[in-house]
Amino acid sequence: MTGPLRLGVDAHNLLHDRRGIWRYARAVLQRWIVLRPDRVKVVLLMQHPWPRILKRALARLLAVESVSVARRQDASGIGLHLVWYPWNGMTWISSVPSVATVHDVWPFASPAEDRRKRDSQQTPFRTTAAHARTIVTDSQFSKNEIHKYLSVPVQRLQVVPLGVDAPRIDDNPLLLDGASRYVLFVGENEPRKDLATLQAALGRLPDALRMTTGCVIAGGPRPSGDATGRISWTRQEGRHATVLRFARGSHVPLLVTGPLEDALLQRLYAGAAVLAFPSRYEGFGLPILEAMVRGTPVIAADAASIPEVAGDAALYFAPGDAEGLARELTRVLSDRMLVARLSAAGVTRAAMFSWDRCADDTLSIFENVAAAGRL
Repeated sequence: MTGPLRLGVDAHNLLHDRRGIWRYARAVLQRWIVLRPDRVKVVLLMQHPWPRILKRALARLLAVESVSVARRQDASGIGLHLVWYPWNGMTWISSVPSVATVHDVWPFASPAEDRRKRDSQQTPFRTTAAHARTIVTDSQFSKNEIHKYLSVPVQRLQVVPLGVDAPRIDDNPLLLDGASRYVLFVGENEPRKDLATLQAALGRLPDALRMTTGCVIAGGPRPSGDATGRISWTRQEGRHATVLRFARGSHVPLLVTGPLEDALLQRLYAGAAVLAFPSRYEGFGLPILEAMVRGTPVIAADAASIPEVAGDAALYFAPGDAEGLARELTRVLSDRMLVARLSAAGVTRAAMFSWDRCADDTLSIFENVAAAGRL
């Protein structure tokens, strides 16, 4: 292939999302646009009928001077070599050859009981398996899961670990009113994240620790009422139910932030006494690295891809074991030497992961796919 890769990118979630998948797409796109303009020309494909009016907002979000945008239905007529789908599955199909990133296949590992919901969740993955020439994924665990559930040949699966940004000078620790320190949980309130196990573990802490330790749940729904200490909860159903039980059962000062801007989330990482990561199923587990790079100790469930990411730099407990999590929390909240060891090990571990490397390795894979298609 002569000249730079002309890569269309399914950008429908860039302006609406703040989860780990969004952080991945944003980090990779920034580096391609700023650092690799000689190798790749990125065109953001939008469903909006007049995508040009979004150019300024997209450039500001990616922290770049300008971006190229087009309607996704025009992708076949603007000379693209490939279209990349970074959002954990393809929700639309282009006539341009496609590549995709699949972070995990949770809808297959734990399928919904309702058939229509199950089909809705699984269809983007099946579409990806049928149409993507190559699928990039975050971990060996996810590669094995994709092969297992979607029967994708291993030759079409490429593992590229995610990265982490170095701490910024202005990442001043954020402190929680009503407690001298806090346990941090980062993630959506959904069953696999297992917030219930953290709630039960906090309720089992020694009284002396519960009197001085709070908890911050970063992400998910925002409750009504005071933003610090004990929150005034409203009666809500569905995804709020676990958080409501958490407030009643953990017996610690609690803050639920709702969705956060990146700068504030980084300050929460910097100020936390420990990151608790009880998730039972992860394709990667980006919060682990985001805590470690700031020297914050990590306690995580020994499940899925998590040991692949955290290595020997975290403390582990069996998935769903509230007693085990409480035991490890007690150790970290009581032992300064252990904290120092975990902090140093975490910083060293996080240094093994780089967004620059993630972006470059992903781009090399796409270049090879495009070149093979032009032979």
